[in-house]
Amino acid sequence: MAKKNKQQKHPAAILIGILVALGLTFAGIQVPDFLQDLIHSNGSSEQPEKKTSQGKTSQSGDNPGPVEHGEATFSKEELKDNKKGWIHYGDYDDYDRPTAANALIKPDMIGTGSSALQEIKPPGFISGLDPHNHSRGHLIGKQLGGSGEEPKNLVTLYQNPVNTPFMTKYENMVRKAADNGETIRYRVIPIYEGDIGMPTAVQMEGKGLSPSSSINFNVTIENKK
Repeated sequence: MAKKNKQQKHPAAILIGILVALGLTFAGIQVPDFLQDLIHSNGSSEQPEKKTSQGKTSQSGDNPGPVEHGEATFSKEELKDNKKGWIHYGDYDDYDRPTAANALIKPDMIGTGSSALQEIKPPGFISGLDPHNHSRGHLIGKQLGGSGEEPKNLVTLYQNPVNTPFMTKYENMVRKAADNGETIRYRVIPIYEGDIGMPTAVQMEGKGLSPSSSINFNVTIENKK
């Protein structure tokens, strides 16, 4: 979305404000806050930027970002290696919502996924345009081999900041490890409340099978703006 142009106050208003402030100061009268703000801001009406947990700036929103829960919770059985990588999409729940996506990510799977089909509308999806900001979010990301043609792999997420940059951060970590020859056990689970179609959060887990792997995470990301 294009950024709004900064609105500047008229230079004459700034000059008048400075002169009034100087007059009040010489008269021994405290300068009102609004005049001090006018002078110090140089007339800019732009609101202060907020820092997200990823170090990026955001003008609005109250998503706290990924909440880390320590190490991944895969069982010994779930961490068994295979010669070939695989992806398994869980069955729908009673409300026809995707439930989980598990994978064993191998280097040759990287970049083999597909973009989400526009005709697929995951539960809760309305529009990718403002004010909805919805995306057909992959559970197993496209860059990790996840299919955008499989409805069981697509849930309704807020494109920003949930799909990107929050989820993308962990997908990039897994991809980098796979690019370096690692095998990674990976799982993404959408979390729902009641019969609402859109997940309230997603849980992401990843663990490298190599003893020296740096991949070992378990995070929850709220699905909110």
